[in-house]
Amino acid sequence: MDLLVSKGTPPVPENIKPIDLDGVIERLVKLAQEWGQLFPQANFQAEGWQTVLSQIRTHLAEDVVRVAVVGTVKSGKSTLINALVGQDILKRGAGILTAMITRVQPGPEPRALLKFKDWAEIAEEINRVLGLLPDDRLLRRSALNLQQAADREFLAQILATGQAEGFWAKSGVSENYNLLKSYLEGYEHLKDYLAMGQDLSLVGQEFLRHREMVTREACAVYLKDALLTVPTPWLPEGVELGDCQGSDSPIPQHLTQVLAYLLKTDLVLYLISSRIGLRKADFQFLGELQRMGLGDHLLFLLNIDLTEHRDLLEIRQLRERVREELSPLIKEPCLSAFSALKVLLDRRRRRGEELEPRETALLQVWAADSEAAAFSDQEFQQFSTDFAERLKHLKTQRLLGGSLPQVQRVARSMREQLALVQGLLRQDLGAFKELEARLRERRQPLEATKEAVKQALAGAGARLKAELKKRISSYLDMHMGKGDSLPKFIADYQPDWEQLVPAGGREPFKIVLYRLFQDFQRELVRFATGEFNLQTLEFIRQQEDWLRNELQKTIAPLLVALQEALTLYYRQMEALGLPGTPPSVKPELPIRPRNLEVPLLSLPLELDWRWAGEVWMRSGWGFFRRAWLAVKKKLGWKVEADPRAQQIQDLTKALKTIKAWLLEQVRAQLTDYGERLKFRFFLPLVDDLIREQEAHLDALIGFLATDLEGLADILRQEEAEREARQRRLQELAENLRELELHLAQAAGQAA
Repeated sequence: MDLLVSKGTPPVPENIKPIDLDGVIERLVKLAQEWGQLFPQANFQAEGWQTVLSQIRTHLAEDVVRVAVVGTVKSGKSTLINALVGQDILKRGAGILTAMITRVQPGPEPRALLKFKDWAEIAEEINRVLGLLPDDRLLRRSALNLQQAADREFLAQILATGQAEGFWAKSGVSENYNLLKSYLEGYEHLKDYLAMGQDLSLVGQEFLRHREMVTREACAVYLKDALLTVPTPWLPEGVELGDCQGSDSPIPQHLTQVLAYLLKTDLVLYLISSRIGLRKADFQFLGELQRMGLGDHLLFLLNIDLTEHRDLLEIRQLRERVREELSPLIKEPCLSAFSALKVLLDRRRRRGEELEPRETALLQVWAADSEAAAFSDQEFQQFSTDFAERLKHLKTQRLLGGSLPQVQRVARSMREQLALVQGLLRQDLGAFKELEARLRERRQPLEATKEAVKQALAGAGARLKAELKKRISSYLDMHMGKGDSLPKFIADYQPDWEQLVPAGGREPFKIVLYRLFQDFQRELVRFATGEFNLQTLEFIRQQEDWLRNELQKTIAPLLVALQEALTLYYRQMEALGLPGTPPSVKPELPIRPRNLEVPLLSLPLELDWRWAGEVWMRSGWGFFRRAWLAVKKKLGWKVEADPRAQQIQDLTKALKTIKAWLLEQVRAQLTDYGERLKFRFFLPLVDDLIREQEAHLDALIGFLATDLEGLADILRQEEAEREARQRRLQELAENLRELELHLAQAAGQAA
């Protein structure tokens, strides 16, 4: 499902029987192979069908229904995923430094595929943290490269100096220290993998090593993606669970990663801790999900801590309160309340695992309150049913929007060609030659009309690409478009002076300046990755709708001409005594390809430490002023200036320089982002939509192209052989009618 285009998921229909599309494809492949054996002289048609069916099968194998598991930090997301697969594969209570999303899929054997960041990404993170760090040694160094031993040693000295002086604790940016420290510590563990630039695959007994690498900050900071596959009877094939970072994470880059994953998501499981309930961060994130068009794709889970609540009545009251709090945002929210940890422990015990003593003790404590434990079990059972039905519905909708119509076209083509051949085999050779000439004559207008449609599509593609370029440039314009929101944020930004420079505080100027810059850039990145990206996603959705409408307006009149040509072709067949019904020709504009990802603005800042010296100097004559004030104090002269007011004045001058620099950074980043939006998304999208439409037309006309020369050779064979083929063709026709009926019923149910 394409979440930017979808207007919402309809309620899950009842009594839908899932179609085994792979089984249908297998039967069609065998029928096509038998066609080739019956008519080796006309085998190209069978090869064409098998090629299309092979492509559909490949697409089905690669297609995945993605389920994002989201919620605030410590709400139990990892525990829920562990419960859903019945294994303790994700370490609970992991750190929050990394922006990586761990993905879990069912598979034949335990396997972890870990993907590392490249050195450019690592350098960007390190330079961002070191921006305006109050250490003069940085002014004499170029950008650090952890691959160099001297740079690692230098960074270790920087951290040690700051630690000895108490800088990291005083400045309130301890997460920056932890990030740099993790990069240094992790290098020795991962340098061999990083040097090879390869992904790390852990299989079988090595699988559990991923837990240390994903949850240990010294290793996790180097990772950008983790895909785990595990054998499990509780998660259907073709489903992926994404363990997303907390929606209230203090690191703004996490939101970019979560939004990028949500763009590919079909369903969202929103977890709420019963110990905490709904908070401001929840409502803010739910608002963002609504803006992304995900409001109808949400299942809410109240994760019950069975040791925290007095009795079942309190749990029921809490569930109803959460439901009431959600109702203003989500109409009739689907809310379940159960203990994810209890589900996990029950399933692990069912698998024959030996639980730890503390886990066994927990189960015994919960068993003492049989009503609450039974309630949790019942709620999870209902959730499991709802979840399975929703997944089934999503898969059916996916098939209806892509693979199912393609399979239907192949089945229809096979049936019609089979009926045509049956009719032709009843003719004598002389009559057959006359039929061949007339059908070929009637195909010429079809081919001409198809080529006219292709030419119109090519012209429309160039026109639409030019218009999309203009629209994107206009949207991102920093003066007249939405791009002005970033410069406006920079211009309007004011720090909390009371918190930054508290009364009576005596922090050195450079330490306060470092904290000012880090806070400023963090808030700017948070705005860019949050509000700006959400606005841009709405713009992208509007442009996709416009693009499809324009293509349909271009194609519609030409498809009418093609439909008329097809009708005349089938009338000629009917006049010649051959069966067939003209197919309905409709625009084939599929949803956005799943491998075409929407680019988001991440706003990496390219810091130059020489710029830090400029900021310090541009804080004005404040440095000299402070030196002069110090001299006056020593001489015992009267000092009238307020030190705090003077420091704020100096910081304000530095802030002006920081804003000017950030404005230049934003201008460059918006230009780059606009190019990525054009050339990595919209222009390839236009090409893909046109290519799909052309492939649809080629298949439509190509399926009519029976190898009449090959069939003429068959007509020259003995009568007994022809009759045997006729009998087998009749059997094949009955099989095809059955498959077509099955496909039509599946399409009708899904619709």
